[in-house]
Amino acid sequence: MHITRLHIERVRNLKAVALQELQPFNVFYGHNGSGKTSILEAIHLLATGRSFRTHLPKNYIQNEMGDAIVFAQSATEKIGMQKMLSGEQLIKVNGDLIATQGQLAKILPLQHIDPQSTDIIDHGAKPRRQLIDWLMFHVEPDFYHAWQYYSRALKQRNSLLKSRRNIALNELEPWNKMLSEYGEILHSQRSGIVEQWKVYFEQDLHYLLPDLEIKLEYSPGFHTELGLLNDLTVHHQKDVDRRYTEYGPHRADLRLKTTLGEADAVLSRGQKKLLLMALKLSQIAMLHACNRETVVLLDDLTAELDFIAQRRLIERLSQLGSQVFMTTLEYESVKKHLHDLSICYQLFNVEDGQVRVVVQ
Repeated sequence: MHITRLHIERVRNLKAVALQELQPFNVFYGHNGSGKTSILEAIHLLATGRSFRTHLPKNYIQNEMGDAIVFAQSATEKIGMQKMLSGEQLIKVNGDLIATQGQLAKILPLQHIDPQSTDIIDHGAKPRRQLIDWLMFHVEPDFYHAWQYYSRALKQRNSLLKSRRNIALNELEPWNKMLSEYGEILHSQRSGIVEQWKVYFEQDLHYLLPDLEIKLEYSPGFHTELGLLNDLTVHHQKDVDRRYTEYGPHRADLRLKTTLGEADAVLSRGQKKLLLMALKLSQIAMLHACNRETVVLLDDLTAELDFIAQRRLIERLSQLGSQVFMTTLEYESVKKHLHDLSICYQLFNVEDGQVRVVVQ
């Protein structure tokens, strides 16, 4: 879905935003605090149901307002979300109410690239696991079903472990079986997708970091030789003592290894930022190969990347057919990139929450 119209109401300091005839690249510039990133936040909210800046709706819904609204339209789809202070939400697709955020996420695959962040590399397994599962959700049709059943079984098992001490193995048996069944399915799906992803990753890594060799290694979160059910049974007492489930796909990780060791310990901050972009660009490339285009949110492009890295990132996103919404404090170099690469774009000035089109 390429967005042609975007409407935002009551998000942070933004005045009512109504943008039309949006282009493959849409550039928002203005001073710090003007509202640039809030536009990206609103699109993220529409596609995922959550903000990338806060977990609390009261932090992005305007003061003394009860809700925020984001609406987008493409050539074939109309999608909208109303987010309430309570966290409840109403979602519509082509005028019809839908039940789950997942249905909306399928229509609007979204990647958020923050050149200032290296969290996925530096901050533990969870963000890397989420990176895998974003790809799984969009390219593996049966993933969401298996993930939902696994998550429910895990929640129930952990609740039982926390409910009292010394819970017997036979009391956990139904949940162990269900967790094992869907956990093995998730592992099989993830393993296959990561193997496919490696091909695209190597290409984009070579494009952005041609002098580095980095391998993706999938760690499943349990001992696959004997199976998840065996781990749940053998390590029952450890789970009882810890009061949570130690083994399973919820503990999986994506390891990033260089010839000198783990990427988080070996690479410079600049190399980590380019590695992060290679990971996300390769995911976009994999979707592109499946005839699915991605909307990309690119925050503060010029703040952390040098001129050459900016050019390579913009060129690659254009090659992959992505629609890009980007923010910048300094737009002249961005304009030069887009002009030199013959990319269609629209420039917007953001000032005190007001967004206006800049006529070229």
